[in-house]
Amino acid sequence: MYKKFIKNNLKLQEHAHKIIPGLSGILGKRPEMYLPGGKWPTYYSKSKGVNIWDLKGKKYLDFTMLGVGSCVFGYSDNDINKVAINIINGGPLTTLNPIEEVELAEMLIDIHPWADQMKTARTGGEIMSVAVRIARAATGKSKILFCGYHGWHDWYLSSNLSKKDSLKDHLLPGLEPLGVPYEMTGSVIPFKFNDWTDLNKIIKKHIKDSAAVIIEPARDRIVDKNFIKEIRRLCSKNKSILIFDEITSAWRNETAGIHKEIGINPDMAAFGKTISNGVPMAALIGKKEIMENAKKTFISSTNWSERLGPATAVAFLKKHKKINAGKILIKKGRKIRKIWENASKNAGLNIQISGIYPLSSFKIVHDEWPVIITYFIQEMLKFKILASDRCYSNICQNEKNLKKYEVACNEVFLKISKFLAQDSLKSKLEGPVKQMGFKRLT
Repeated sequence: MYKKFIKNNLKLQEHAHKIIPGLSGILGKRPEMYLPGGKWPTYYSKSKGVNIWDLKGKKYLDFTMLGVGSCVFGYSDNDINKVAINIINGGPLTTLNPIEEVELAEMLIDIHPWADQMKTARTGGEIMSVAVRIARAATGKSKILFCGYHGWHDWYLSSNLSKKDSLKDHLLPGLEPLGVPYEMTGSVIPFKFNDWTDLNKIIKKHIKDSAAVIIEPARDRIVDKNFIKEIRRLCSKNKSILIFDEITSAWRNETAGIHKEIGINPDMAAFGKTISNGVPMAALIGKKEIMENAKKTFISSTNWSERLGPATAVAFLKKHKKINAGKILIKKGRKIRKIWENASKNAGLNIQISGIYPLSSFKIVHDEWPVIITYFIQEMLKFKILASDRCYSNICQNEKNLKKYEVACNEVFLKISKFLAQDSLKSKLEGPVKQMGFKRLT
């Protein structure tokens, strides 16, 4: 039935919304997050490098996050594909276990020698729930202190039971914890990133009763070393487990978690997303005395034992190290930032750029920011470029497509400046203003 809507993208979106709640399994892929009104392509037929083809065969350059930040080698990487095809041909799931899981554990522990053991899952949200379960089992305590976005599961969303909108600065405002047991009220407590006031008033107050402190060591910027050093000290003193959520930050600056650059070790660290270049995979590493508690509580899934995830993760890590991918990603990130800086300067726009180089994002400082970014996405699409307020670097961003992105950014930024001066930018939108969201505490 869906085939009759392929030529009309808006009707296809409306049809999908009727039979799939929210249209997509991830909030970040809903068309409303980019360009509402039917203009956003929404579905794809194939992908390669930084190119995506829609259902009509129209080709786009993808200058967004490339698979929600998963594909630092670009789409459909030949080396990852070769491994994946061999695994599928040999059977990805059997009665026996994949040896690649052992190899992956050895590799992750070798990269992060403070760790002794590994557990796997297939998504970031899953592996963070595993981390929380193990931390509670290991300490006998229930409270969790956290900073950042760590998934959709009950333990995380229960933060909004205590205070209706406590997650508004981490994710999206107005998230209702419907379906989350009210009895979980007060079990998870947020604190602000690099905020010493919160460290003294929240972390120090609750640390004795907390199973874990969870933090993303990098997002808009890398965590302050003194800040995380003090959290490390407090966790050790109070027998609370320090967990680094490296699901987004790892494998960007180097072939390691970002915490290796900081020089502060956690008790557990979670990886996902990027670790297998788009193939579902997640891993949790940690100290033996903590990880051994996974055997005392029930943590299990059939699809955590399949072979495709670990095998492609091993291939990813080997290639990442071989080509020194971190150096390439940083270089590409610098070029993208330069494009934004020059385009905003030429247009007389005030721009703020944030994130580590491979995870760059921008914001035009103006009261009309939601309108501005919607217009930006709309106009970039006319250049056959998928764009947003962030552009994660990958090794397939070559000089030719970077130049095309630069030309488009310059032209669109000039239009934004012109129409803002005329107070007419909103009238230039061809649909509603995009849904805004995914803020983190900064």
